[in-house]
Parts: sequence; C-alpha cells; structure tokens
Amino acid sequence: MTAQHPVAPSHGTDAPMPASLETARRICHTAGVPALLVDSSLSTVCANAALGALLGRHPTAGEQVQAALRDAGPVFEAVARTLLAQGGRAADAGVSVDLPLPDGQAPLRLRAIPIVEHGRACGVLALGDGTAMRAAEDLRSEIERAAAAKSRFLASASHDLRQPFQAMRLFLEVLQMQITDDRARQTAGLLGNAMAAGEKLLNALLDISTLDAGTVQANPQVFDLGELLADLAGEFRPQAEEKGLKLRARLFPAQVRSDPVLLERIVRNLVSNAIRYTRRGKVLLAMRRRAGKVRIEVWDTGFGIPDAQTEAIFDEFHQLENPARDPNRGLGLGLAIVRRLSALLKTPVDVHSRVGRGSVFTVTLEPAEQPEQAWTEEPAVHAAGPLAGTTVLAVDDDSMVLTGLQLSLEGWGCTVVSAGDIREVFVRLDQLEGPPDVILTDLRLPNKVTGFEVIDRVRKIYGREIPAIVLTGETGQAELAEGQRRHCAFLHKPLHPMELKRVLSQVTAPCAPVRPAE
Repeated sequence: MTAQHPVAPSHGTDAPMPASLETARRICHTAGVPALLVDSSLSTVCANAALGALLGRHPTAGEQVQAALRDAGPVFEAVARTLLAQGGRAADAGVSVDLPLPDGQAPLRLRAIPIVEHGRACGVLALGDGTAMRAAEDLRSEIERAAAAKSRFLASASHDLRQPFQAMRLFLEVLQMQITDDRARQTAGLLGNAMAAGEKLLNALLDISTLDAGTVQANPQVFDLGELLADLAGEFRPQAEEKGLKLRARLFPAQVRSDPVLLERIVRNLVSNAIRYTRRGKVLLAMRRRAGKVRIEVWDTGFGIPDAQTEAIFDEFHQLENPARDPNRGLGLGLAIVRRLSALLKTPVDVHSRVGRGSVFTVTLEPAEQPEQAWTEEPAVHAAGPLAGTTVLAVDDDSMVLTGLQLSLEGWGCTVVSAGDIREVFVRLDQLEGPPDVILTDLRLPNKVTGFEVIDRVRKIYGREIPAIVLTGETGQAELAEGQRRHCAFLHKPLHPMELKRVLSQVTAPCAPVRPAE
C-alpha cells in the first residue's frame, strides 16, 4: 500500500484478471462489511462502500482511498505480503489485522484471506471480522462449481475437438501416398504443416484447460530420475544438433518419488524452450544434490530474461522476443503448463537468468525413502514387424476417423475389420475365421461403452490376450492405469499415422508376448 505500488488494478484488457480474483472482487464489492482486495503486487483491486464510509472517502476514488490508508498501509501490507508468500499453503481463514482509522475512531479489525489460483496466491481479500470464514467458503464453493462445469465440458471437448484433426491427418497420409505430382506433393506438405500447427495449439490449450479444471490427478511413484532424463536428452539431441547447438547431459542414478508422466512434461517443456530460444552455444540438462534434495537443472546460453519478466514468463501467451507471434517460435503456453504442473506436483520450479548470458530453470524433488539403485538396462524394444497380412479390428464411432484408419491400414497391407460400436464388433467378428491379430479401438464409444470393454470382451471370446492399442483424446491417469493393467498401448489423438504404424509393428512383432486372457 506504499507509494511505489500503483493504485489502479494491474489487470487491464491485455492481462485478464484471474478467475479467483474476479470472484473475490465481486464478494468485496457486495459485502455489507468493510472490505478491501489487493492483487499480488499489492495494488488495490476493490475497496467497497462500507470501507469508504469509515475512511470518509468515496470508495471509487482510488488515490483518496490510498491516501486514507497510508497510515494503515504498512500494517496491512506486512500481513498481505506474508499471505502472498505462503501462497497455496496459507490457511483459508487467514489472519486478523487491525487498521488505524482517522478522527480518533477505534481500529478496524479485518481478517485477511489469500486468494489462490493454480496453487499460487494472486491476491488478498480483507473483510470485517466474522465474515471472512463465510466469504472463504463462498469463494471456494463458487470456484468448485465452475471447475465441475469446466470438467464436464472438457471431458467431451478433449475428445470431440481432436476427432476432426485425427480424421484430416489420416486422410492426408493416404492422399500423400497416392500423389505423384511434385507440385501437388509440395502443397500436401504445406497442408500438413498447417495441420500440425493447429494440432499443437489445440493440444496446448486443452492441456491448460484440463489442468485448470482439476481433472488431472498426480500418480506419485518411485522411479529412477536419471533414466527418465537420459531418455529425454536422447530424444532432444537431434533437434538441438539441427540448430547447431550442443545438448549435454550430466546425470546419475537417483530414486525419487513423483509422477513420472507429469514430471516428464515439465522437463520436456523446459528443454524444448531452451533449444527454441538459444541461437548459439549449448543446452545442459543436469542433476545435482543440494540440501538433501535432488535438483533438475536446464541451462541455456540464450538471450536471457530481464528480472522484471521472470514471473510474467509463466503467464499464458507471454513470449519474449516474439512480438510478431510467429508460431514457429512457440505459442507461449509451455511455461504456463509448467507452472500448473509444478503446483499439482508440489514441485518448485525456479528461474535465474542474466540478460545476454542465458538462463537456468531448476526443478527441486524429494528423494525416495529407499536405497538408491544402480542403472538398469532399458527394456528391449520389440523389433518392428511387417504389417502386410495383419488383421486389425478397428473400432471408432466417428465415421470419418474410422474411414481414415481403414484407408491407412489397407495402404500398409492390413486386412481391416471395422466397427462403430460394440454391437457391430460382434457382427464383424462372426465373419472372421479366427481372432484378429490386433485390436485398435477408440476409448469413448456409444452408450457409455469404453474401448477397454471391447478389448475385454474380444479377448474373452478367443481366450487369449490379443495385442491392443487404445486411441484417446483424454489424458486422465485413471484411464492410463486401466490400460496398463490390460497391457494396452496408448496413442493420443490427434496422432500421426507413422506413429500408429510404428506401434502396430511393435505390438504385432513375433517377439511380442502373447498372454492368456485374464
């Protein structure tokens, strides 16, 4: 509340106010008791009429409210700073604070509560004592209702929005196999690039929305961090070399407890950003031990980040040195996803940078409470087998996707048995002389049937564990666990046909195990 902080809210049209802060603003404005709301920079967002009356100032006159609070400012500011620093760990009920009032009035007792979004405090709401608990409960209830509605929408949108992209990708692949004219092939390549850009944006937006809705749950387990990072380094090394950069890795065996899938997404975004924004030099992926913890560090020799921007870079669509919004230089969503995943895993992510020298992002993890293990050999990858003559049971309720799958599979020499629902599956199986070689099914099917049910029923009919691949536009941990229990491969939509071909070749290879059905 001191002079160096602006009075006007810092959330203009170019920076939308966080949803939780907007909800708190409405509570502050309509509260029948004195109320004050500040954002994370301690700028006044709302001072209501009841507080303005006590101060002898009109509440909408920001500078006058600020002036009237000058004496009380340091008292409130100390409390607010503490709550903001505690972030998501702060108690919902907050803490009491006595604000001096003019003209010899008795101090005004308020209770300050933190406003939290994505595990990060975005403001502090102070209300007349006795109302804070009810306001906190109202705030929580409203956010939970919005999150529930958002979850229901995303369950459908995550699947339905990816379906047309998937169909287009499959049709394009079939078209490219048939094109012989060089100019037409070049046009098809440009179409593929445009589709890839759209898919990338769609996937990133759905990732952000799914994390905001709380539909992603962490699945902590003990794993070797060194192995996970070694795989990532190997994956990104060709991309770095293509830009003329050196990607080095300094790793060691270390057992940690976290969600390996979500942690990989954090590191993947950090390494991808480091390569994208480094023009020359090198990128280093390293592990270190500090104060009994294990740290992942991603170093780059890029252009660096100004101190004033180290928080803003984690906001959606915020990019440095990309004023023209060139999609080839990223979308500005990678670090926004990192921040949400960091809050979900309770894994701090810090950044230190020097302009013109480069940056280092640090992820801090707790070691697992068990003796460390030595490096283990990577499991052997099944050699890719030929697909010609392979019988594939393909199940998808979207006719465009199913047609695209059938055309692609037939182009690889497969015999395709296609079905749109589980009833049609049984009809088509009756026409076969033996079991299909592989089941390829969408996860969500009509009448609330899942792809897992199709897999279970088909395997039970033939009494063997037929290799299965599940196609899905969702990323829930529960679905992943169900698939792992059935030894299924997962492919997330929209997938590239060559990825489908690779996985099909692996699961149908002669050395792939065939187990009796459970």
